[in-house]
Amino acid sequence: MIKSLLFTLLVFLSLFTFSQTALPEKNFKGHKEAIYVTAQSSNGKWLLSGSADDTAILWNENGEIVKQITGHLRSVNDVAFSPDNKRFITAGSDETFVIWNINGKKIKVVKADKIYVKTVTYSNNGRYILSGGGDNTAKLWTSDGRLIRTFKGHDCTIYQASFSPDDKKIVIASCDNSVSIWDLTGKKLKTLNYHSSGVTSASFSPDGQQILTASFDKQVALWSIKGKLLKSFKAHDDEINQAQFSKNGKYILTGGEDGIAKLWRSNGQLVRTFGDINTVEYTSAIFSEDQKFAIVSSKNNSINFYRLPELK
Repeated sequence: MIKSLLFTLLVFLSLFTFSQTALPEKNFKGHKEAIYVTAQSSNGKWLLSGSADDTAILWNENGEIVKQITGHLRSVNDVAFSPDNKRFITAGSDETFVIWNINGKKIKVVKADKIYVKTVTYSNNGRYILSGGGDNTAKLWTSDGRLIRTFKGHDCTIYQASFSPDDKKIVIASCDNSVSIWDLTGKKLKTLNYHSSGVTSASFSPDGQQILTASFDKQVALWSIKGKLLKSFKAHDDEINQAQFSKNGKYILTGGEDGIAKLWRSNGQLVRTFGDINTVEYTSAIFSEDQKFAIVSSKNNSINFYRLPELK
């Protein structure tokens, strides 16, 4: 009986310790206000961050500021690197996204939304840019900023728009509580309805067979590519800002308004928590390209790198 109780206690303590927050190994400081988004180049050499202080920062891997990007008149809401790491994009509340070369020289300013640009990303082949924002539409552009197509159908801000791994489909998350799937010709394939509040995040799994969504309703949901709800679970005690698959598709990283980020197995089992609860105005959270770190915005408007367990 005693051995059984001791064994149960040891298992509990092991799981408890494993799920608790760790200390960051690296910290990047430079922004003056809340950090809304981060992105890392595919070669791991550069990090981009966008902030409520109206700037973006290009960092090297040592946390040194390479370039302070001051091309926006209002907050920088999203950032993205091109797949070849020769360019990057910043998207802002001034209705534009800006294309830059990797040394910070401005290439083109694109008037992309009538209200503000909330999301921007490159296609996996680098040929296209996808944006979305406050005018309730997503837009497909050439990589040089020429408009190809507008995707209409949502009744509220587009919070995220993402390409499928083969670049043949896109998924759009909106504050009208729904998610939509489209092909690149502009044909709507499916609408996903589950969340009871605005959907802040929607993206495809690495194999393209599932879709991950997260919402202001504190829930994360996993869907089949055909639109069947596979699993849902409460992930945070406040609104969720971001959710992302690991490269092997077996893990999910979430960031919430409760000030913390969380690492989950895709079955909804909590693995680890990062950050200090209720200390951050806005929590951004992404996997590093090498899958060794969770990159998480912190309470002093800086960026923390937390070591991840091996993502088997």
